[in-house]
This record gives sequence, C-alpha cells and structure tokens, in this order.
Amino acid sequence: MMTVGQGPDFRYGRRRDRDGQAEGVGWRRGSIADGRSAGLAGEEPAMSGIWAPGEHVFPVERLDDFLRWAWEERASDVSFQTGAPALIEVDGRVRQATVALLDNTTVERIAREVGRETADGVLRSGRAVDCGHAVGLERGRDIRFRCNLSPVQVKHGFGINITMRLLPGDPPTLAELQVEEEIVEALEACTGLNLVTGVPGSGKSTLLAAGTRRLLEMGAGRIQSYEAPIEFVFDGVETGGASLMSSSEIPRHFEDFADGLRASLRRRPTAVIVGEARDRETVEAAINAADFGIAVYSTTHTIGVANTIRRLLSEFPEDERDERGAALIDMLNLVVTQVLLPNPKGGRTAVREWLVFDTGLKVELLDLQRQFWPRRIAQALEMTGNGLVAGAEAVFAEGRIGGRDLARIRASHGMTGSGVS
Repeated sequence: MMTVGQGPDFRYGRRRDRDGQAEGVGWRRGSIADGRSAGLAGEEPAMSGIWAPGEHVFPVERLDDFLRWAWEERASDVSFQTGAPALIEVDGRVRQATVALLDNTTVERIAREVGRETADGVLRSGRAVDCGHAVGLERGRDIRFRCNLSPVQVKHGFGINITMRLLPGDPPTLAELQVEEEIVEALEACTGLNLVTGVPGSGKSTLLAAGTRRLLEMGAGRIQSYEAPIEFVFDGVETGGASLMSSSEIPRHFEDFADGLRASLRRRPTAVIVGEARDRETVEAAINAADFGIAVYSTTHTIGVANTIRRLLSEFPEDERDERGAALIDMLNLVVTQVLLPNPKGGRTAVREWLVFDTGLKVELLDLQRQFWPRRIAQALEMTGNGLVAGAEAVFAEGRIGGRDLARIRASHGMTGSGVS
C-alpha cells in the first residue's frame, strides 16, 4: 500500500508527446518514495491512471500541471464538480483522474482560475460562464481549452460543474480525418449553406476546421469566423498569399453569432464560419448570408440529414416554416452528420452520413409538401449509399468499429438482425 506522501509527483524532465515521441522537457511522473521515475523495471506505479494519488486535497495551485498531465494522457475533456473527483475522458471513455473529492471551495477556486475572479458570483446568480483557458508548454507553445462553468445542485445545496474541452492547436487536414471525396468536393465548392452535425464531442468543430483549412490552402479569399470561443488557430496554414482568415469571438468581439453574420454582409467575405446555428436569429442570418452569395459553414446538434432540416425549422413559428423551409432548401449545399465510435484497435472512428443538395434534388423537394421531405431525403441517402448505416457497415468491414456499435447504429434506424458479433 502507498502511504500518504509517497504518491507520484511531477518532476521536470524529458517528456513524451501524445504519440510517444521524445519532445524535450516537461512534467513527468516520478516516485517520491525512492527517487526513481515510474515505469522502470520492477516498479509498478500505484493507482495507474490517477494523477498524484498521494494528494488528498486537490492542489489548485497546480491546476496547470494537472491539465498538462491530462493532455499527455490524450484526454479530450476534463471535468470538475463539487463532491466528486476530477474526471477525464479519453477516446470517449470517462475515467477517474484524482483520489481527492472536490469540495465547493476548491471548485470555486478552479472556476476563478479558468474563468475570471467574479466567476463564482456569476454562477451563484444562476448564470453559466463560457470561457477559454490556456496552459503553457515549452518552446512557446500552449494547449488551449474551451470551458463551460455551470451551477448545479449537489447533496448540500449549491455546487459547480466545470467542463474543459481540449482544443487541438493546429487544424487537421481533410485527408488526415479520412473524409470521403464527395464531402471534400462539396466543401471545396465554397457555395451555399454547409452544415456539420452531431452530438457534443463528435468532432464537428474539428471537421469544420479541416474544411476551413482546405479553403485557405486553395486561395478562397477572405474568410471570416465567429466562434465561442475560438477553437483553432490558422496562422500556420500555407495560403500562398491568396487567403485571409479573420477570427472573432462571441461575445468578446460580437454579441452573438447572428450579429457577426450581419456584419459579414457589409464585409463581403468569400466564406463565413459560424460556430453553431443554434437559434432562430442565427439560422435566419445564415440563410440570408448564403442568399447574398457568401458560402456559410456551421454546425448544429442533430443526427441525420432530415433531422437537421427539421431541427432548424423548429426555431421558426409554424406559420413561417413553409416559407423558411423553402429558403433553407434553396440555399443548402451540404449536410454532414458525424458520429465517433470506439475503434477496437484504439482511438475512435468517424462514421458519417451526408447529402449534397444538387439542383435536381432541390427541385424535387420544393415540389413536395414539407412533411414529405424526410421520406425523399431517406430515398436519396439510400440511392447514394451515404446513409449512417451504410457508413457504419463500411468501417465495420475494415475492422474499425465493433459489432455491437454497428448493431446499435442499425437498431437506431429500425433495422434488426445485425448478424455481427
């Protein structure tokens, strides 16, 4: 048994990057008990996967050390909540990260550290706080987090939940994400309204950032983004001098997404990136911008092409939905839904459903009453083979997802008898 005071500490020494390659100096886990670094022959670090298990109170002054450790563990999310241990999420699986249970005083200190000095007061007034937090690495680099601080009910009354999502430093390429060629071509067309959809944590923003990188690389001209917060930095993207990226943060630079979109109508960009089409004003502003000839790229929290259209129109009063629906269909270029599933070999695999809205499909949909759109969209997905079930079957055949996940996708679409194990 490890006694108090013998837990791993973090010593300054050579660190490994997220792919296991030596990366210079950084924090590594060592053993206070005998001075040896963990992982040497004959030594098993106690409570593997737990940060500083000897700590019985979370040391807020070492918060950034903890976040560096979470980054090295390949965490995508970090959570703090009153009355619970700190948690991290790795490859879609949540696991305990500390022995210490966090009391409200500790979580309030963390809230002030990642938010602002008045964060706990804002939370006690019944409002959430959205913000960003950066942690320095060597050679002038840093890791950044998107943070949400929310008031919650706990056993003894008021509590705080803090969710921190790791933001990748540089946007990946579409090739690195193994994006299907038809999706790539539709994104490169730089026209109309393009939507990337999925549940939180499904990689929507990452796919959108890869598409934005491609637009910059192909010299698409002036591109403006509105995000809350800014997730990716495009300074290192080679543009050949033919593209300009202008990023604005909501609400620091503009009050909301719709406000930014309205400003873009006066700024004449080639394309606009909108963090999320989440309310009527933003949806309407996105449709209007596309109607002005600006390519609009955004995300929304839906699964499925037909569900995405239904969800966007639900923001409008019933007596406006036919008119706004026709405008939406007329402006749509691409809808992509992405789901991330565990890969049996490690990591996660993206499964996608997508539909390109060409002129022929738009004419057919606009000739139909709105209630018949989902059926026609389902037929189009079946004809093209671009539905979510077909995508899941393809990656299952490659050994990139398990049989249970394939069966779950099939069941969610009313299909039974998977025939897989």
